[in-house]
Amino acid sequence: MIELDPPPYPDMASASLFLDFDGTLVDLAETPDAVIVDAALGERLARLSRAASGRIAIVTGRSIAQIDALMGDHAAGLAIAGSHGAERRTAAEGHVLPARSAALDSAAAALSDYATTEGLVFEAKSLGVSLHYRQRPEREASALAAADRIAAAHGLSAHRGKMMVEVRLPGDKGSAIRQLMRTAPFAGTTPWFFGDDLTDEDGFAAVAELGGAGVLIDPPRPTAAAYRLNDVAALRDWLDAVLARAEADAEDAAEGAA
Repeated sequence: MIELDPPPYPDMASASLFLDFDGTLVDLAETPDAVIVDAALGERLARLSRAASGRIAIVTGRSIAQIDALMGDHAAGLAIAGSHGAERRTAAEGHVLPARSAALDSAAAALSDYATTEGLVFEAKSLGVSLHYRQRPEREASALAAADRIAAAHGLSAHRGKMMVEVRLPGDKGSAIRQLMRTAPFAGTTPWFFGDDLTDEDGFAAVAELGGAGVLIDPPRPTAAAYRLNDVAALRDWLDAVLARAEADAEDAAEGAA
């Protein structure tokens, strides 16, 4: 396995940053609602967005409603692609949210019953549902089989992640990034995508096709990413360095124009 280097610092005058949430911006927790979102993260992303003229986006499997609940007012100024790209919210488009299907409601009810029976964590989202077996790892094989069976019965798809499986409407993070890159203020810039999970591989492939680069936030493993950082703390340090450079460049430009 080839060890990947840490990412260089992009020129934020011509770059866009797309960031996964769980396992990338925040550490994973035993249950989805137990993640810790500190105030410093919101401030960091808000400052980055201002420095990059709005070209910072969260691309996540969580719903936009979940991100709003976790990040509060800080989420309002960010572009967000939620539910693996099935929904998005940008300054240019507003909130684009397709209707929830009857098939998904039926699948959600079946998965909720299964989770209760097996002692697993059930997570409801706007356009998908997840089974988390982090607390019951011995149930992995049966949870995956149940999700595959229920998804197939309702014409949906099941997708595996870190100690979880999700049944959802069609969509992936690569398609979400491509869609955002066709809109202002992202169009014409160099995209970077940061993620940790198997569900982020579509995003890594997309930014590579668009002339950018993916950054894996995880120990070494086979990946379409071009660079790697060890963990959430390493990414936050990297973002701080990018922010310091961008704000210094802005100050220099302002002084030069004075």
